[in-house]
Amino acid sequence: MSKVRSCVVKMTKLYLETDQPKTDQSIYINKLKKENIKLEAEKNELTKKYQVKTSDPVLNDVIDRIFIRHRQGMEKFKVTMAQNSKTIPEWIEETIEENIDSISYMSTLKDRIVEREEKLLKELDIKNDELTILNLQNDKKDEQIEKLKLEKVNAVEEAKKEADNLMIKKIKMYENKLAKYGKEKK
Repeated sequence: MSKVRSCVVKMTKLYLETDQPKTDQSIYINKLKKENIKLEAEKNELTKKYQVKTSDPVLNDVIDRIFIRHRQGMEKFKVTMAQNSKTIPEWIEETIEENIDSISYMSTLKDRIVEREEKLLKELDIKNDELTILNLQNDKKDEQIEKLKLEKVNAVEEAKKEADNLMIKKIKMYENKLAKYGKEKK
């Protein structure tokens, strides 16, 4: 792949340095387009070749992210990690800076999670209180309903007793009238 890349670099330099008319420059453009197509095909083949899949979707995501990050690095820096000429102290400093960023991100995320958790717990407490109040209100209503039922049953019982007493009085009254009427006839 590095041979193809160096070829493209040479052709690009040649194209930029030339003062030939546009018709002659189109030859270079066409060659560059063909080389670009070859490079894209090679990149796609390498991506397929090194595409690793496991049974773990989390690992697959991490692997995909590594490949994406690698491509971004190659586009930005044009060298692999192995080809990078940083010194050991520079690598250490780079790692320290990355870890500081990582710690800052994690601290921010932790604060947001704790804040959200506290908010959700407060909302849950409020909802539990509302539910408790509703249950107490329903229990009180149930008690009132039972009390009303009992009052109605008692009222019906009282009405029955009164009706029975009235009936007994009427029967006695009729018995008395009948007895009186019977004495008068004799």
